[in-house]
Amino acid sequence: MKQVMTYRCKDLGLACDYEEKAEGENELMKRVEGHIMTVHQMDIQEPEVQEKIKKAMK
Repeated sequence: MKQVMTYRCKDLGLACDYEEKAEGENELMKRVEGHIMTVHQMDIQEPEVQEKIKKAMK
């Protein structure tokens, strides 16, 4: 059984109320990618951006 994980933009220090939940890191990353690219203009392909997002997942 996969663990339900949560991502919040506030955990990255962003002034944003976006929050997403999903089962497992990969599924959560898929759900968060569009928001990160569209709203925050961050390049999801950059390893440091992916690393920040993964660290914010709980």
